[in-house]
Amino acid sequence: MSLAITTLAQAAPSGAAVHEAAWIATASTGLDQRALATLARINSLDRRLLALRAYLRAGDTLQERWSWSQQQLAAYPATPEGMAAAADIDAVEQAFARANPGFAAQANRAPRSLEQQLEHWNQSSAVASVGLKLAAAMSSQFPGQATPTADRLRAALMAWVPPSAAPLAAPGLSAHGQGRAFDFQIVHDARPVAGFDAASARREWDAAGWTRKLHAAVIASGKPFSGPLESPYEPWHYAYLPARGR
Repeated sequence: MSLAITTLAQAAPSGAAVHEAAWIATASTGLDQRALATLARINSLDRRLLALRAYLRAGDTLQERWSWSQQQLAAYPATPEGMAAAADIDAVEQAFARANPGFAAQANRAPRSLEQQLEHWNQSSAVASVGLKLAAAMSSQFPGQATPTADRLRAALMAWVPPSAAPLAAPGLSAHGQGRAFDFQIVHDARPVAGFDAASARREWDAAGWTRKLHAAVIASGKPFSGPLESPYEPWHYAYLPARGR
């Protein structure tokens, strides 16, 4: 048993959570070592179970999607793709400014490190809520004392569909971790008027017209952005899809 799996198993508290910890330890056997190490740093069993589901669903794509190392993040701005991304973001911001005098669409240009992703995941009450729903569904499917086989657990985790999507990608799988997504906020007189709050997205973005106006600027720029993100709904989030090797 690897150190990360041992850590996951030893972290189990008493009571019903014992079963949850056992499910995680069993279903994560053989998982990519980076994912195992990340699971061990997630601060609650419910959040950990939800992240494990994402890693299992990623399957063979996990390795290519995994967030860059600190060295890669530091080097990114000077790479050909990093410089192209900066120019493409400039083009979107300029198109928005031309169409909306007095307002700016400002992108958060820094890729999101694994450390940042972990911090957000561990602090998000919405992630915790979705994790609780997953744990409840698993408890209903696997009642009693016996731990199901790894194959049954993995199949159940991958098949479960949340009533509403978690607002964050599992740590390590965010497109922000490879410069493959950027978030824009709308600013007027140095003050954000439409930010990154999912609870107010419909009011601040849709009702105020910023969703439509940012999308129009992206289209007008002609640059390789796709969005906004539909699930979870983030009108500020655009995937960046440049040609590989550019």
